[in-house]
Amino acid sequence: MEEGTKRLQAHVSSDDIIHAELRLLAGVHSDLMCFHPFKTVLAYTEDLRTYLKSKAGSSAIISHEGPDGKKAPAPIVSGEMLRPIHDDAWKIVDDACVSDIPLLYTPGQIGLAAMILANEELEENRAKEEKAKLEATVNIPTESATKDEADEASQRPPKIDLHSYVKNRFRGRSAKEHTILEQQMVDLTKDMKDLASGRFGCGNYGIDMAKLKIVHKKLKKCKAWGDQELASGKKKKRKRKSNDNSEDGETPQKKSNPHDTE
Repeated sequence: MEEGTKRLQAHVSSDDIIHAELRLLAGVHSDLMCFHPFKTVLAYTEDLRTYLKSKAGSSAIISHEGPDGKKAPAPIVSGEMLRPIHDDAWKIVDDACVSDIPLLYTPGQIGLAAMILANEELEENRAKEEKAKLEATVNIPTESATKDEADEASQRPPKIDLHSYVKNRFRGRSAKEHTILEQQMVDLTKDMKDLASGRFGCGNYGIDMAKLKIVHKKLKKCKAWGDQELASGKKKKRKRKSNDNSEDGETPQKKSNPHDTE
């Protein structure tokens, strides 16, 4: 903006511009604070860690089943055990933020849906790993298999029923509000699964480089996006090169003038 005032020969310093903009924002009761889903994911992770340690939250932990079919006791949940859910939800939000999803849902809804989707994907991957290990440990003695399974279960992130967590944390809401929230989470998680295919304008996937190059060429030709001083400098350099060539003995070709007399 300061550069624009210079070109208009009505120079205004950036300090004066910022001071005027702040007064304008205060006058229209606006705030420059930006809310995004990343902080929501962090807040839900911290709240979930505290909740799972409580008596009510212990019921949201789904215990692992050993090879003998017996359920292991619920583990004591630490912050590191929730890191996989947090990191996967963070990646989902990273894709959502470069799509049209933030225009359709609030940051809180996006963060919660990312946590639910990350938890579901972890459970699916866990089920596949358990199936593969079960097939691989058929010929291993039962005692050693049970011991290894118990050691791995103590280190793996717990299975969490996030839907019961949401119901307990928002238990002050009416049944109608819970139904609306559940439907929103179903729709939003479904939309987030499609981000990897480039839907909703997600910029992290499905970029057509051929179309992008065409747009880039058009923008380069647009004077509004170029620096006029830089362009004029290039023209001056070309003129200097032509003058230098004429000084070296190369005479530039001159167009004939019909009014010139012999």
